[in-house]
Amino acid sequence: MKILTIILIISLLGNIVGLLVLYKYFQKAQHVKNLEAKLTAKQEVLDRVNELLPKRLVFIHHSVGQNWINDGGLKDSLMELGISVQSATYGYDIGEKTDINDWLPKFENNLDKIFKFDNLAPHNQNDTLENEIIMFKSCFPNSDIISEGGKNGNPYDTTRTIANYEATFDSLKNIFSQHPRKLFIYVTAPPLVPLRTNPENAARARKFNNWMKTEFLKKYQEETKLDNFLVFDLFDVLADKNNVLKSEYRRNDRDSHPNAQASKAATKAFLKFLEAHRISGGYN
Repeated sequence: MKILTIILIISLLGNIVGLLVLYKYFQKAQHVKNLEAKLTAKQEVLDRVNELLPKRLVFIHHSVGQNWINDGGLKDSLMELGISVQSATYGYDIGEKTDINDWLPKFENNLDKIFKFDNLAPHNQNDTLENEIIMFKSCFPNSDIISEGGKNGNPYDTTRTIANYEATFDSLKNIFSQHPRKLFIYVTAPPLVPLRTNPENAARARKFNNWMKTEFLKKYQEETKLDNFLVFDLFDVLADKNNVLKSEYRRNDRDSHPNAQASKAATKAFLKFLEAHRISGGYN
């Protein structure tokens, strides 16, 4: 009888301990759920705050880009869409060297600087906010493409050939795909005035830009399954049927810098481009 009593007591104690353990488990599980709910709510608030803040765009460019920002009203127009512009040009570390062959080493070695670039921050680097949109453009000399080039191009070669240009973007693809939350926009190099190129070289510029918009863009999206890379064809906006700067957009016969009218036309086209891709301050 004593043995049965002892067994019963042990059994009861075991059940009580088991119930206590089970209670503690459910109590802990509920605590975890409460914490998860709080974290979710906090993240929702942070996401909402981020939606209300202007999205940040860094534009790497030289003189044509600066005229576009100022004379063309690009900066003000983007701000109206909720996109602030960080202008990286001459005088800034990441703004130097913008030829086609410069893009791969620039993105390889300065990506963090590009993401954090801020005109107003100390040392031009913002450690709390990053640029979500990275827009970059080469200047008009890059539209004077001297040949098709060999079968395999070299992205570091300064020779202006279609093969070298294509090799550059084939290499950049690997960098851009590693940052799916960033939007990269390549702006094609503007056309030159007739005296600064020839029909064959100018036609190659058109050919390369068409390749970028069709074949390369399609290949990028298919291989990476991402839509974080776009091409804005500034060349097409400013060039005539002979692939040179339209006469109404010229300052004179020897200067390939587009005039104010051209910069305004570029802004109008770019805003349509953003609208077509549903890009505004709400880009995520």
